[in-house]
Amino acid sequence: NSQHFHQNEILLSYVNQYKAHPVTLKQLAGFGKKLSESKIISSANFVRSEIPIRLGLKLQEFQLLPFEVINNYHISQIYDSYYKSFNLFRKYPKIETLQENDKFVEFLKELLDDHLAILPHLVMGALEISISKSLKQEKLDEFMSTVLRSRISRRVIVEEHISLTHSFLKNPNATKSNDYIGDVFHQCSAMETLQKSANATRNYLQTLYPDLQMPELIIKSKNENGADFKFPFMLSHLHYIFGEIFRNSFKSTIEFHLKKNSNNNDGKIIPPPPIVVTMMQNKDKIVFRFSDKGGGTDSTRLSKIWSFGKDPILASESLANYHDLIQKSKLLEINHENGLAQVLTPTPLENNNYTKSTLSDLIKRPFRSRLGISLPICKVYVDYWNGDLKMYSLRGSGTDTYLSLRKLDSDQSVLQLDRA
Repeated sequence: NSQHFHQNEILLSYVNQYKAHPVTLKQLAGFGKKLSESKIISSANFVRSEIPIRLGLKLQEFQLLPFEVINNYHISQIYDSYYKSFNLFRKYPKIETLQENDKFVEFLKELLDDHLAILPHLVMGALEISISKSLKQEKLDEFMSTVLRSRISRRVIVEEHISLTHSFLKNPNATKSNDYIGDVFHQCSAMETLQKSANATRNYLQTLYPDLQMPELIIKSKNENGADFKFPFMLSHLHYIFGEIFRNSFKSTIEFHLKKNSNNNDGKIIPPPPIVVTMMQNKDKIVFRFSDKGGGTDSTRLSKIWSFGKDPILASESLANYHDLIQKSKLLEINHENGLAQVLTPTPLENNNYTKSTLSDLIKRPFRSRLGISLPICKVYVDYWNGDLKMYSLRGSGTDTYLSLRKLDSDQSVLQLDRA
């Protein structure tokens, strides 16, 4: 109830007593380059003490929301899940041996599983808030951005420790290369990742339109001799960002192409125009331009494309699509033993042995399941890593989407994981 929610003395005293520590990529890189037993135990105890502080700060932010917002079923599920994890972490005893760390890693994996439900609940909560108009658009955007950003930070810290433990047990004497910035970051091939993301989108669309020629993907590199290049990034985040951009480009191109062919009186089948990705880099950043001839969109829709706040009618349609998606794919199910909702579909992650992700489930959703907030989620992930995502469109022609990503290995001392 409202009184219990706002007068939680345990939470209040905890957040007043402890402060979150800043964590930069430079610290992650320096810590993990050469591992030892003492470093693994130190890392475990940092996670054990840091995560409840960050959860406590986020819970306190939830308490500042209007009660009708926090009383929303999905938002209250997130609060309950965070509070349960907060209590489990603050009561967890100090880790002193590798064997105790092994148990702690299993504990972390279980909590990560529990928190896979956060993103689906957040999506549905945002849509219901749009329908009820219980938060203004700018306040909803601010709330969604802070929840997502803090979620990324906590998961990076937790997954980094899981991965460091796995690396140390596998090869305790290994020394990382000079370009190492953390175990959860991959050296990503720009061309390979683009091709994989585009192929996944194109192959799925081919099952919907088996007799239709799919748009070709053309990748142009501004590197010397058109060469590929690699850069460090979280592979699951990159697949999601590329995937959402390709979903929009391929889908609009096919729909516009079908419309043009239906209006073609001479009976000739017009092949779909290609999706062209131009990529370039300098010492600090990488830029991708995704160009399609999918008919474009009007300026009114484009101005709202990055916002989580939607018109109540559109939000209702998106919510119905999401409920249908959950029902068909079992994306979200209730674990009756502990009362928490869980995402059950396992998908591969990067270097570590933790193998579940909500992002890859979202990117594999049916094309008819329009959620309306996938690009805003994408933009938060891009912004988090000091990047930028912009879209320019000409109605009747097509759309150019510009994705700019900072090179994390050149930004280590600047990029700090959000504290809450």
